[in-house]
Amino acid sequence: MLPLFPIHPLPFPLESAIGYLLRLGAVNDLPTLPWLQAFQKRMERPAQSFDTFFEQVTGHGSTEMNCLWGPSIPTLPISPERKLGIKTTYWNLHHRRWCPDCLRENGYWKAEWLLTLQVACPIHRCLLHELCPACQQPVSWYSGGLQRCRCDHSLTSEAVSTPASEALCQVAQLVSGKLATATDTPFSAGTSDLAHLVEHVQLPRLLDLLWVLGCYGHYRALKKSLKVQDHHRLAVALPVLESASHMLTQWPHTFHALLFDSCDQTQTHALHLHKFSGPRLLALNRALSHPELHFVRYEFERFVSAHWKGVIADRHKFSEAITFEHTTILAKEAAEMLQISRKKLNMLVNQGCIQGWYQQSNGTLRYLVIDRKSVLRFQLGSAGALYTLADAADYLGLSHPRLKLLVEARLLVPARQPEGNNTLHLHWAFEKSELDRVLGDLRIQVHATPACSSMISLEAVCRSRSRTGADFITLIRAIQRGELDCIARDPNQPGLKGLLLNRTQFETWFGEHLQSQQLYSISPAAHYLGLKEHVLYWLRDKELLYGFEYPEGAKSPKLSRSALDSLKARYAWGLELERLTGYGRKSAARALINRGVWPVTGPAVDGGTTYLFLRSDVIAFQRQQAQLTRHGLPCKAVGGGDRTC
Repeated sequence: MLPLFPIHPLPFPLESAIGYLLRLGAVNDLPTLPWLQAFQKRMERPAQSFDTFFEQVTGHGSTEMNCLWGPSIPTLPISPERKLGIKTTYWNLHHRRWCPDCLRENGYWKAEWLLTLQVACPIHRCLLHELCPACQQPVSWYSGGLQRCRCDHSLTSEAVSTPASEALCQVAQLVSGKLATATDTPFSAGTSDLAHLVEHVQLPRLLDLLWVLGCYGHYRALKKSLKVQDHHRLAVALPVLESASHMLTQWPHTFHALLFDSCDQTQTHALHLHKFSGPRLLALNRALSHPELHFVRYEFERFVSAHWKGVIADRHKFSEAITFEHTTILAKEAAEMLQISRKKLNMLVNQGCIQGWYQQSNGTLRYLVIDRKSVLRFQLGSAGALYTLADAADYLGLSHPRLKLLVEARLLVPARQPEGNNTLHLHWAFEKSELDRVLGDLRIQVHATPACSSMISLEAVCRSRSRTGADFITLIRAIQRGELDCIARDPNQPGLKGLLLNRTQFETWFGEHLQSQQLYSISPAAHYLGLKEHVLYWLRDKELLYGFEYPEGAKSPKLSRSALDSLKARYAWGLELERLTGYGRKSAARALINRGVWPVTGPAVDGGTTYLFLRSDVIAFQRQQAQLTRHGLPCKAVGGGDRTC
């Protein structure tokens, strides 16, 4: 198939997809981007993706396509892989940014210029431009030419360039290099301390790191530091990047200074960590919880351990090294380490042999905390090989009811299980090896994967599809049988909660699963028939739907597949009506009514929301239409208005 355009230039490495569309139009005497709408309208092209359009118009294949990255225009949606898993908030399509020297030398728009957090050119070491040198207005993608503003001024003309600081240049070089790495494009890796610090950080997480550190460093006076308006503007993004670059190039000293300024120094001996750190530092720590950013979490923990005199408990989820080296422990832990009673420990504290002090909670209780250095001759023993119900649920990333469902389904065997109504958490016991067996059977890949529309999490499926047959246990069994593949796991979610499934594979499996069932509740029955749930209740009240069974009691009515197939064989609606009549889905019912074929139920009959026609009436109408057409007679209405079911 010949390309539709006479001139079809090859893409440049790391060129932006939207910039290539602009360049493609320019070389074919279509200087502005709106040529796409006019072209599609004139050629009567159907709605299509960027990949298909690229191949049809230029004749280039997937190899050339691999040079284009970033988002496209709304009428030509690009595949999610081209966005590299980067959040939408970090792509800037509001207006253009560019380096005049690069644009003049290379003649194309780089994909990295679309990133909101790329504010400098690492080659020419100057800030990017976003305003026309002549009219001082932002240059839209849909106005102006390839290298000209809508005022017809050249975007590559000699203009005053603002030199970027050394820290900004390092960050710009880092972003450019991570983009090349993500797209398998050769580049020369940097050897700076900053490049070594974030060596294993991928581009999406690097942008998160720059944004969070920059916002909390520059906009921490705001109530919600990450909610910065107009961040796509250079004037807004620049101070964010300056703050982040200053912090990263002088890591970790500047980061510790930020933490020191943000915490409450009057709460050094507070019992609870949130009183010392405040909600802002806890929010910053949660925002950078990805495993690739472990070095940020480590510095946060080091700061807390050095300045806070409270006890680091298991709920804080600090690293074992930090927890073990923390100077403060509870009296209970100190007594266990010393292998003495609490009374003896209190006596040693009163005698001054062990250093300790009391911390008061919100209530009237007082907690005795001990200085670890005074009991260093003993080491902390093992926490035990058995898990309680709460510990096992945290380990697997499940709620307590879902964990019990695993036990009831014999997918998890407890070492000890309470009998009768005695279901206290402490009366359950699970071996760690048994919990690891459940995780191992599911073949979970403990590696990071970017959020993508082609994936769906196990948690999202259980929330939206459990009533239609995709409940938690059914999904786990399907995964263990190999019917569904866990292609990745969100590292921010523990255990089973972070499972990610292929959305296309799940939808295929879900359709086959519905077809294999023999009894359906109302929700999956409606999905099987292609109707809404309230329509089934309406048909039941009108005595058009029958065959209900109650294997689980009167509150859980079921419908057999034979009853549903009988309904589909007797009546026609929706897509089936469209297939039988040849009319559009929205106009088929009205067309039949206008020609005398009367429905059994529907808005014009009894106030129902969906038209249902007797299949025999529709087939009779089709046959009569065919006979009249064959004899050259005008079509007549079929007297089906008085028919009843």
